[in-house]
Amino acid sequence: MPVQIGIVLPTFYGGAYEDNNPTMARLTEFGQRVEDMGFHGLWVIDHLVVAPPIYRTAWLEPLTVLSSMIAVTKRVTVGTSILVTPIRTPAILAKTLNTMDYLSNGRVILGSGVGWWDQEFEVCGFPKKERGERTEETVDILHKLGAGENVSHDGKYWKFKDITMTPRPVQKRIPVWYAGGSAAGHANDVYTPQVERVMRRIARQGDGWLSRAVTNPELMKKDWAMIQQYSKEYGRDPKEITFAHLNLVCLTADDDTNREEGYKRMAKISNMPKEDVLADYMVGTKAQILKRLDNLVELGVRYFVLWPTGFDYELLTWLKETVLHRYEKVQ
Repeated sequence: MPVQIGIVLPTFYGGAYEDNNPTMARLTEFGQRVEDMGFHGLWVIDHLVVAPPIYRTAWLEPLTVLSSMIAVTKRVTVGTSILVTPIRTPAILAKTLNTMDYLSNGRVILGSGVGWWDQEFEVCGFPKKERGERTEETVDILHKLGAGENVSHDGKYWKFKDITMTPRPVQKRIPVWYAGGSAAGHANDVYTPQVERVMRRIARQGDGWLSRAVTNPELMKKDWAMIQQYSKEYGRDPKEITFAHLNLVCLTADDDTNREEGYKRMAKISNMPKEDVLADYMVGTKAQILKRLDNLVELGVRYFVLWPTGFDYELLTWLKETVLHRYEKVQ
């Protein structure tokens, strides 16, 4: 498939963004500009509470923001990158997503992750140790409740009989793009990823893989090979799974001093060590960022979820003029 580009809405709230918080007017203008420029999707980040091991800021609630974007756009897909799935109850999540898909005429993607920040599980009352199993069962329930009448489920965490939920999604089923995989640097200590479990989850249930920013091409290549192998074991065609990549993007001028300025902008968001920020995130000149994108396309990425550090219209313009149609002939 040709490479597609989605843009993350800058829904940062508080912290270093206290004087530039997102408003409905700002989000609407930015979201509509993304659509008018021809990008393929609008995406949002999710953290229920501030998560200082990685981030310095909080975010607006993602499904609320995406619902507002559905009302002011007509074409772009809307997705979560990602939604911390195991702290939501599946029936309420299914009703919300199905309604969003109905109102948007089939434009919703669920980017799903198991979460990692202890406080989010504590405040919601779900044991963190159950996060993987709960996520997988939640996705099974989402698909069941979106597919038919008089649905029953007999799982480890939820049981119900003869449930009918409407409206159903316009899509045959709402696509689920799982996040996760190998991490690099300090993030490996924070996330403690269970790589094989995640890759098997993607291969069995996933419509896409949202590879994380804090990794490297060697790890991504290894993880993608695992997904392809496991999907065949489950009787699936690996081509059914979209290989996507999420990353922060910060353009700088052509010298090391401006790369330092880029780091300062990134540090408003990220609490990661400087060496990890500059190694993992896309901080650099236009040529440097373009080279990274080219290398990732060569690796197999077919969808980029690119995350500006604010309402960065200069970045949007460059992406439209240079990147958006660069990979149209890639298969």
